Amino acid sequence: MPIPVQVSTTDPSKMRARLLELVRERAYKDGLDIVLASGKRSTFYINGKKVTLDPEGLNLTARLMLKELEDFPAVTAVGGLTLGADPLAAAVTALSFETGQNLRAFLVRKEPKGHGTGSLIEGDLAPGDKVAILEDTITTGGSARKAIAAVTDAGAEPVVVLALADREDDDADGFRAEFNVRTLLTLTDIRGAVHG
Repeated sequence: MPIPVQVSTTDPSKMRARLLELVRERAYKDGLDIVLASGKRSTFYINGKKVTLDPEGLNLTARLMLKELEDFPAVTAVGGLTLGADPLAAAVTALSFETGQNLRAFLVRKEPKGHGTGSLIEGDLAPGDKVAILEDTITTGGSARKAIAAVTDAGAEPVVVLALADREDDDADGFRAEFNVRTLLTLTDIRGAVHG
């Protein structure tokens, strides 16, 4: 088991550089022929969960997302579509207690619960809440759109979409134009040293 590299958690540029290393080592694969969640075929894959389910990777991702959220002080809750958003929402919420941002977490199911209240959203999301939609990887924006629709139906207002990585897919141009999308890393960043 490799020993984690200790990186200053007060220097965003050092945290981002280490996160980029982790994504390149663990999450990025090229020379493939796969079908993505969007239904599109691709020759490369960014498996964000290889980073967001790792202690160091999740810690860095959550801290950098909290840093981005400093630009959105009205945001009171973070979450997104299960499964990609689950570790992100939990980690960002937990660390927000330390930073004083005190953000609540919510999760959007892919389908309404088939028992109990039949809810589509888990967590305390109230009408009027301003929220950040979290995502591990953006391809077309489809997963984030589902979360945005559920949140909007609940009366909350999504003010930013925050993702670990953006595949820079042309099919997401409309999504990026419609919503305020911020990503910690882009495909260009990830391929920088790999192809450069």
